[in-house]
Amino acid sequence: MIVSARVAGLFIGAPIFSRRSLPTRFRILLIFAISGLLGSAALPEKLPDTMDLVMHAMAGELLLGLAIGLVARFMIAAFQMAGTIMGRQMGFAMANGFDPEMQSQGTVIASLHTNLAAFLFLGIDGHHMLLRGLAASYQNFPIGGEIQGPLLAQTLMSSAGKIFEDGARVAAPVTGIMLLINVMLGFMNKINPQLSIFNVGLPLTVMVGMLAVMISIPDTTATILRVYEVLVSDVALLVGR
Repeated sequence: MIVSARVAGLFIGAPIFSRRSLPTRFRILLIFAISGLLGSAALPEKLPDTMDLVMHAMAGELLLGLAIGLVARFMIAAFQMAGTIMGRQMGFAMANGFDPEMQSQGTVIASLHTNLAAFLFLGIDGHHMLLRGLAASYQNFPIGGEIQGPLLAQTLMSSAGKIFEDGARVAAPVTGIMLLINVMLGFMNKINPQLSIFNVGLPLTVMVGMLAVMISIPDTTATILRVYEVLVSDVALLVGR
C-alpha cells in the first residue's frame, strides 16, 4: 500500500494516465501491478511500524508521485493555452467543447493542440519515461525518507512558469496574423463605413485563421518535441538523477 501511494500520485497528476476514458478498475489494477513490480526494489530495510508513521509516509509518497505527474501535465497545459489564445482570436470563443484531457471547457483549436501534444507524448514513449523516472525516484527518495520540499516546489514552479512561455511562443504566429487581419478590417471599415464589416470579417477571420493553424502545425510539432526534451530533464532533476 505504501509503494502504491507514489504510483497513485503519478496516475492522478500525469497526462494519459489520468484520462477519464480509462476505466477506474483498470487504473486501480494497473497501479497495484506496477507497485508489485517495484515492491522488492522500492521497499527500504525498515518500514514505518505505527499507523501515524504509515499515514505520514503514504502522504509523502502521494505528494512525490503527484509532483512527477504534474511536471508532464504542465507541458500539455502549455499547448492547451496556446490553442485557447488562437481560438479566441479566430472567433471561436463561443464554440467551446469539453476537453477530456484537462477536464474543462475549451475551444476546438485548444482540443486540437492538446490531442496533438498527447499523441506525440505517446509517440516518444513519454509514458514509459515517467514510469522509469518513478522507478528511479525510489532509489534517491526511499520510502519513509525526508521529502525534498524545496526541490519539489522549485521544479513545479519552474515547470508552471514555462506554461505561459511555451504557450505564447506557439500562439504568436497565428495571433500575429489575426492582429494584422483585424487592423486591415479596421481600415476597411474606416474607408467604407457602409461596408458590413461583421459579414465580411467573421468568415475572413475564420478562413485565414484555419489556414494559419494548418501552416503552423509542423512548427508546433517541433516545439512540442523540444518541450518534451525539457520535460525529460525536469523529471530527471525531480527524481535526483
